[in-house]
Amino acid sequence: DTHVLFKLHWGGRGVKGEAWRDLVEGDFRPRLERMWREQDYLHPRALLGYFPCYSEGNEIVVLDPEDRETVLERLVAPRQPTGDRICLADFFRPKDSGELDVVALQAVTVGDEVTELMARLEQEGEFAEQLFVHGLGVQTAEGMAEWLHWRVRRDLGIPETQGRRYSWGYPAVPEQSEHEKVYRLLGATERIGLRLSGGYAVEPEQSTLAVIAHHPQAAYFGMRNGRLLPDGSPDDVIK
Repeated sequence: DTHVLFKLHWGGRGVKGEAWRDLVEGDFRPRLERMWREQDYLHPRALLGYFPCYSEGNEIVVLDPEDRETVLERLVAPRQPTGDRICLADFFRPKDSGELDVVALQAVTVGDEVTELMARLEQEGEFAEQLFVHGLGVQTAEGMAEWLHWRVRRDLGIPETQGRRYSWGYPAVPEQSEHEKVYRLLGATERIGLRLSGGYAVEPEQSTLAVIAHHPQAAYFGMRNGRLLPDGSPDDVIK
C-alpha cells in the first residue's frame, strides 16, 4: 500500500496538492523503485493453515484436520461487556449447531536481515535511510498479510471484501500469549523461523500473525465500542 508507505512511514503526512505530487513523483516513487530493485535484505516467507473448528462460549476450538475431532488448541477471545457484547468466537459456528466451521491462521515475515540493517544504519547515523528501510520492511510484511488474506477469500469462494483478519494485541484478541498456540498449530518456528520474545511479541520485528473470520458480518470492534452490522462493513480493496 504505497499511500500508507509514503504518508505514514516516509514522512509525507501533511503534504498536499502540487507539493505532494512533486514529492511522490520526484522522490518517493523513484526511491521505492530503486530500493526494491537493489535490496537483498527482505526474505518473505509465509504460512497459511486451514483447520476445522467450532465455537464454544468465548473460544474458537481448533480441531485436528486428520480426524476432525481431536482438540488441538482453544483460541480465547474477550467479549464486550456492554453493547452488542461481540466476541470473535461469535463469527464461527457454535458446537451445538452440529456442523463444523473452518478457521484460517496465517503467519508472514520478511526475516531478520532488515532489522539488522536498521540497527547498522542507526549506528552509522544514517537516520533518513533507516526510516526508508523500516517503512519498506513494515509495508512488505503488511502487503504479504493482505495478499494471504486475499488467498483465503479466494480459496473459500467468498467476496474479496468479506471477512476480517485479526492480529493479537488488538482489542478483539488482545492477549499476545495466544501466539504460542498459533506457533504450535502452524509450526511457525520450525518452518519460517519465527520466535517469541519474553513478552510474547513476534520476532523478527517485521512479522505478523493473524486469525481470519470469514463470516459475512465479521467486523472490527473494541471492548468499549463497535457493533454488529446487518450487512457487515467491507474493507477497502487494495489493488
